[in-house]
Amino acid sequence: MKRRRKKLILIIVILLALSIICFSSVIYLNKRKEPNDNMNNNPTKDNEPINKDIDPLEIALRNEKYFLEKNLSRYLSYAKENPDIDAKEVITRINTNLDYAFYTHDIDSNLDDGLLIIVNKYHKLPSDYEPELVEMDSKYVNWGTRYMHPTAYEHLVEMIEDAKEDGIKLFSVSPYRSYKTQEDTYNGYVAKDGVEKTDTYSARPGYSEHQTGLAVDLNTTDENAHFEDSKEGIWLKENAYKYGFILRYPEDKVYITGYIFEPWHYRYVGTEVAKYINENQITFDEYYAFFIEK
Repeated sequence: MKRRRKKLILIIVILLALSIICFSSVIYLNKRKEPNDNMNNNPTKDNEPINKDIDPLEIALRNEKYFLEKNLSRYLSYAKENPDIDAKEVITRINTNLDYAFYTHDIDSNLDDGLLIIVNKYHKLPSDYEPELVEMDSKYVNWGTRYMHPTAYEHLVEMIEDAKEDGIKLFSVSPYRSYKTQEDTYNGYVAKDGVEKTDTYSARPGYSEHQTGLAVDLNTTDENAHFEDSKEGIWLKENAYKYGFILRYPEDKVYITGYIFEPWHYRYVGTEVAKYINENQITFDEYYAFFIEK
């Protein structure tokens, strides 16, 4: 009898202990749940905007692909002065220095940039600058000088030879030009057309890509006013980038380059850079600002 009572008491004690444990567990779990419920009702900092004090315009600019931190103040200033221009276009214009008038904001071209040196209406070469040059075979030249940067020339020859296999005949009409040659050329045009018109199609001395030995005019003649529609012009537009050459002054980028559409003017930049520029439909000016200059 005593044994049964002891056994019964033991069972009751065990059941009470289990009940207490279960009850405590439920309370503990409910308490752990409360912060999560509160977090859903009151978002934490991770779910809040980056910074409510940042100007929405600045956020829009920072979200653009080619945003450069060093140009932020110029972006903001230009955007506020031109409210009808979207953030993407503001980035493009400031990166390419269009908040300055052409030929009013001289920057010395960085000679250490090698094949990716930039020369435009903001970046200028010294009058005594002469690149490494090789003499071109006369069979690749129709008229004009016969000198070009060796790397650019090597790839030009490869391109011309491959074009032949497609029934396309390409030849150079104007590769390297010295500072003096460009000066004489420019002044001759000014005497005929005046400064304003000449600046739309001819570079001032020191501002010409031809002085780098990396640029070349192909096939164009006075009689061929629409080279872009010729089989040669079409072939170049579709294939030049494969050999490291880019169409330097596209039709839809005149406001950036400052030059009229020149479907015959190609510039060597290397195959990887040429491919990127071709695929993303940007100018070398835009590429340089974001990938080289910064």
